[in-house]
Amino acid sequence: MSIAANSRLSARLLAVLYLEFALTGIVTTLLGPLIPLLVKRCSMSDAAAGSLVAAQFTGQFVGALFANRNLRSSVLAGVPLITIGVGALPFSSCGLSYLCTACYGVGLGLTISAINLIIAGRQIERRAYSLTLLNLLWGVGAVSSPVLVEWARRHQLLSPTLLAVSIAGLALWLAMIRSDLSSPQQDTRAAGSWYSPSLLLFGALFFLYVGVETSVGAWTPLYARRMQHVNDSFAASAVGCFWLALLSGRLINAALLRRVPESPIYRLSLAIMLGGLSLFLFSRSSLAVLVAASVTGLGLAPLFPLILSLASDSLLACRNSGWVFSSAGLGGAVVPWLTGQISTQFGSLRAGFMMPACAAVLIVALSLARLGRGPHPGKVLSSFPMSSTGTNSTITFQWRVNPGSSGNDYAK
Repeated sequence: MSIAANSRLSARLLAVLYLEFALTGIVTTLLGPLIPLLVKRCSMSDAAAGSLVAAQFTGQFVGALFANRNLRSSVLAGVPLITIGVGALPFSSCGLSYLCTACYGVGLGLTISAINLIIAGRQIERRAYSLTLLNLLWGVGAVSSPVLVEWARRHQLLSPTLLAVSIAGLALWLAMIRSDLSSPQQDTRAAGSWYSPSLLLFGALFFLYVGVETSVGAWTPLYARRMQHVNDSFAASAVGCFWLALLSGRLINAALLRRVPESPIYRLSLAIMLGGLSLFLFSRSSLAVLVAASVTGLGLAPLFPLILSLASDSLLACRNSGWVFSSAGLGGAVVPWLTGQISTQFGSLRAGFMMPACAAVLIVALSLARLGRGPHPGKVLSSFPMSSTGTNSTITFQWRVNPGSSGNDYAK
C-alpha cells in the first residue's frame, strides 16, 4: 500500500488523538474501581454487576460496528457520547446507570475503533510502533482510572471528578472538530467482501482478548476485596497493579520492537498471560491476587497492538469490516457477564475466573494453530510488518487454506 508522505498526521493532530485515546483508557476501565462502590450503594449481586459491565461493552459493540463507515464522523460523534454518559453517571439512579454506561460504551466503540484505524492508515511507515504507542497511552489512562476514583472517593469528590473527565473530553473534541481525520483508503476501499478467513480469525482474537482484559480489569477489585483483611484501598491497588503492568508491558514492547521480532514477543506474552490467570485461580491471599493481576497485565500488554497491526490492512480495505472491531466490544460484554453469572451460580468469584482463563486458553490455541508457523504448503493470507533491526523487514504469519476455499484473502 503506497501512501503519500503528506498524508501523515500533523504533530498537533496526532497529539490530540493520543490524548483523546488516553482519555478513552480512563473511561473504558472506569467501572472496575467503581463496581465495589456501586455494589455497596445499589446492593447489587455479582450477576447484576456483570450486567453493568455488559451494558458498557454491548454499547461498544454497537459503536464499533459502524465506526469503519466514516472514521471522521465516528470520532466526532463518539466523543460527545462519552462525555454525556460519564458526566451523567454520578447523578443517575441505580437503574439509569445501565443507560449511562451503554451511552459512553457506544461512544467508546466509535472513538477507539476509528482512532486506531486513522493511526494505522496515516502512519504507514511506522504503523506497529505508532499503534503500540497509541495503546501505551490508552494504558496510561487505564492506570489513572483506579487512582482517580480512589482519590475522588477519599475526598468525596467523585461526581466533580467524573464531570471533569467529561469536560476534558469535550475540550479535545473541540480541538479536532475542524481537522482532517479521514484515512487515505476511505474513498477507494470496497463496500462488499465483509467476510474472509483472515477477518474471521482477527474477529475471534479481538473477542477473546478484550473479554479477558475486561474481565480481569472489572473483577479484580471485588476479588481482592473478598480476601481476608482487605479494605477498599487495597482492592483499588490490585486493579491499579493490573493496569500499571499492562502499561509497563507496552512501554517495554515499544522498545523491544525495534530490536526483537514480533513472534518471540507474542509467544512469550501468551505464556505470561496463562501464568497470571493460573495465579488468580490459586490465589489464597491479597498479595497473591496483586501478583496475579500484575503478571496477567504484563502478559496481555503486547497482544492487542500486535494483532491490530496485522489486521489493519484487512480492516482498512473494506467498509463492511466494522464487525471485526465490534467483536472486541462483544467479547468485553459477554466474557465479564459470564464471569459474574458463574460466580453467582457457584457462590465463588474464583469459579467465575475460570471464564477468562478458558478464553485465554482459546487465544493460545488459535495463535499456535494459525500464527507464527514456518513456511508450509498453503496460501499466505497476511504478513505482520515489523522490524528486528529496522522498519522495513517483515515476519510472515501464515495459515493453510484448503484448495477451493471461498472468501476474499487480504495480504500485505
